[in-house]
Order: sequence, then C-alpha cells, then structure tokens
Amino acid sequence: MFTAFVRKPGLKFSQAISEHPQKVNIDLATALRQHQCYVNTLKEAGGKVEFLPPKNHLPDATFVEDTAVVLEDKILLCPMQEPSRQEEVQYTATALKKLRDCVTLSSPASLDGGDVMITPNTIFVGLSKRTNPEAVKALSKLTSKKVVPVEVTEGLHLKSATTFLGNNLLILDPSRVDTTHLKQMDWIKVAKNESYAANCLALGNGILMPAGFQNVSEKIRAHGFKTFELEMSEFEKANGGVTCLSLIIPTP
Repeated sequence: MFTAFVRKPGLKFSQAISEHPQKVNIDLATALRQHQCYVNTLKEAGGKVEFLPPKNHLPDATFVEDTAVVLEDKILLCPMQEPSRQEEVQYTATALKKLRDCVTLSSPASLDGGDVMITPNTIFVGLSKRTNPEAVKALSKLTSKKVVPVEVTEGLHLKSATTFLGNNLLILDPSRVDTTHLKQMDWIKVAKNESYAANCLALGNGILMPAGFQNVSEKIRAHGFKTFELEMSEFEKANGGVTCLSLIIPTP
C-alpha cells in the first residue's frame, strides 16, 4: 500500500521551466485531463491519493517529486537550485511533516528529487544541472544505504534517463548517463527515440509509463510486470515525466 501526494497543474503551468521544442504549445485543459487519468491509475494500482493545495503562481508545482525524497525513517526536503521552484518545498513540507520527521541539507548542497533513484540496497543520485556532489555527500549521512553518484550527460534528471522497476531491473537510455555504477543491475535498454519511456513509476507489480511506446511496454511485460500506459504529452512538453507527478509514501 502507498499514499501518493499529487498537485494539479496550476494556471501558469504553460510557463514551466522547459527546453522542449513544443513548450509553447502546452495546453492546460489537456494537462488537467491527463493528470486526472494519472490519479485514477494511481488508485487502480492500489494507492490512496492525497491532493496538495493548488499553487497557481508556481508553474512547475505539479512536479511534486522534485521537492522531497522519502528515506527509510524520514523525509528529506530538497534544497532546490532553481530559484523559481524553491517556494514549492515549503508547501510540500506542510503536508509531509504530519507523516514523518523532515530534514533538509545545508548550503551549498542542491538537490532535485528527480535525481534520486532508490533501490533496495543503493541510492543512486544524478549529478545534473540541478544536483551537485555536496548533496550526494550530505545525503549519504542520512541513510544506511550506499549512496552512489551517477553523472547525467544529457537531459534534466537521472530519472529522465533511468528508473528502477524492481527485481534488480532498470529501464535505461544508456546514452544519457554514465552507466559505470549501474552495471550490477539488469537493464531494459531503450533506444534514443524511446528515451522518454525510460521514466516509469513502479508500484509493486504495476508500472506506470507513457503511452506510445509499444516496444518498451512489451519488454517490461516480458519481465512479469503489468503496464499502465498514460497520455503524457503536456507534461513531456514541460520537461516532466511519469515519476515527476507524485511523491510516493509507503504505508503499512
């Protein structure tokens, strides 16, 4: 069981930070419909969904994953580098502090949740435009798991290029990250033109993934998973993926 915290796209969603060539064509009404389908699928996958209050003045606030990292016994509130996103963290914290102890990292550490990939024994942290080595060192003091940095060579976050599906299995576009420290894992490798499908959300045996990647979906199902394919066009234009839209808290 799990609780998923989500926030609907706000009125300024079309102004989200993005380098996607179709950013100017973000359609809020379509994004809201796609977000509702995402929420419905979280419920279908066995989760309880909690809506964080809308923040219409913060364009990227629907991407709640970036604001916090759920560790074994605490929640890390992310010291985000992007000035326009820093306010988001306090709004997430208000809800999360009711569930677990919350901590943060001191300057000069900067960290986005999208750069943190948690596996049973290891936490991989992307070194990206948003996350620095100081955050890796600080995070390693907050967990009993091994913390391993992974250089992100292309794209926004580590989980833009690879996510953990379970059973020692990653889905991965190896052209976008340094794979040196990922070789102990099994891979579902995706091609460059399938790279957006490398961001998936694993919820037990269910895998939420973007629609339109039949080849990737078949590879995932071949490993015994069930796939839930979601229309994500408006979030892709905003440089967001499936994991970005929720913060998953395991519950007993």
